[in-house]
Amino acid sequence: MKYLNDSNGATAVGLAYGPSAVEFIDQNPGWLDYVEMPFEQLRHTPHVAAIQETIPVILHCASMSVAGFVPPSEETIDAVKREAERTRTPWIGEHLAFVSADGLSEGGAEGPTSLTYTVCPQMSEETVERVAENLNGLRQRFGAPLILENAPQYFEVPGSTMPMTDFVCAVASRCDVGLLLDLTHFLITTLNTGADAFEEVARLPLERVVEVHISGLNFQSGVAWDDHATPAPPEVFELLGRVLERARPRAVTLEYNWSPAFPQAILKSHLERVRAAAGRA
Repeated sequence: MKYLNDSNGATAVGLAYGPSAVEFIDQNPGWLDYVEMPFEQLRHTPHVAAIQETIPVILHCASMSVAGFVPPSEETIDAVKREAERTRTPWIGEHLAFVSADGLSEGGAEGPTSLTYTVCPQMSEETVERVAENLNGLRQRFGAPLILENAPQYFEVPGSTMPMTDFVCAVASRCDVGLLLDLTHFLITTLNTGADAFEEVARLPLERVVEVHISGLNFQSGVAWDDHATPAPPEVFELLGRVLERARPRAVTLEYNWSPAFPQAILKSHLERVRAAAGRA
């Protein structure tokens, strides 16, 4: 935890947990400062927690539906709390999105529906207030701080009254919360909405950024989509450079965890590029 526990220290560099990360850690000891572990993976395959014996862990989550109107179960919150305590994570990253919704039948008699994938919320003042209410309750349950990750926007979200950048700014200000800035999600959003990524990133409260995510993207039917199996495009690294001109995040995480065999040469070159940009060369 040399860098992760020091808000005034150098930026830590790590990988999202996956086959490529495990292979890289085994073959390149000392190259990474941490691995980012999905709570959901720990919950369903607890044996993967053994990696903590080798390298520090940051806990990432997609189960608390922070921007939703249907809360997660008490069982889920308790399970996140247990993993946060066990991993000694310095913070918990959660999506500014929702994963639970009202039941599909008339009257919702069967209870909430799990969407299994975090969904970009309606971007409105009503949602900002709901995020504040949800965070207020969740923060009391955890010893580690929660930070919020911007969602990728794939289409015009019905009922929205503000663009993504304004929504993130409003949530950060209203909730006084740290941010997990996913630069690929951010680029995807600007590509799909016709905004200028570099103008928009300059409007973010970058002083609140605790962690940065970097991953790949692809295009299907004219829409940009998140893709953790492909290398990040040059624009993502250019955005990282813009962020680092104004802020010093605690961590930068490469998310190449959807590929069972991500090219190790590309992985190493991208880690070197991030380390150099963060002053760790």
